[in-house]
Amino acid sequence: MNNTWNAWFDGATKESNPGLRGIGGVLKGPAGERIEISEEIGQGTNNEAEYAALMAVLDAAVEAKVENLIVYGDSQLVVRQVNGEWFIKAKELVPMCKTVLELKDQITNVTIRWIPREENTEADALSKKALGVIDKESIDRTVWMKITDIAKPFGLSGVALGKKMDSAKLRENGKPTQLAIEKGCALRVPNGFGHDDFWHRKLLPAALREAYLLD
Repeated sequence: MNNTWNAWFDGATKESNPGLRGIGGVLKGPAGERIEISEEIGQGTNNEAEYAALMAVLDAAVEAKVENLIVYGDSQLVVRQVNGEWFIKAKELVPMCKTVLELKDQITNVTIRWIPREENTEADALSKKALGVIDKESIDRTVWMKITDIAKPFGLSGVALGKKMDSAKLRENGKPTQLAIEKGCALRVPNGFGHDDFWHRKLLPAALREAYLLD
């Protein structure tokens, strides 16, 4: 009987490195089990985010009492350092690698393998989702809209609704704030020039009502 689980991990930083970090991971069990990880973990480097994502995946596997696990990641640095193939030059990564090895010891059989980025799309999307960034193809445009489309049912212009968003600290300099992302109001979608911003047609009005800025 196959009792092997497979897992994928990825870490991301927002707009700069160091920057705001997001981690993503998915674990899939032989009986159709699925565990997803998507968390924003504060400021740091991309390599730290990759390590944190691997730690989160292993921690979830320990919690689920997984005995046989194959983990995939697209960070050669993390995979090779954890497997003892590369020396760790950045001192801040040493304790993170130690934690990974301690978590590995709690699982009977663990293999950690490198894969190309294009084979790690689920974990990549989850790490970016934690930062409010989503690939354009995955957007449900009946839910995620531009400000003008959300404003119309309330008899407002996009500019008027935007001013209310600014007052509620959901937007600053025309961009979603971290508060907006935490409330689930905003998504940032990469394009060739930066990002397109989309807003949740229900959660944005709810956040404005909460701030007493929308009837």
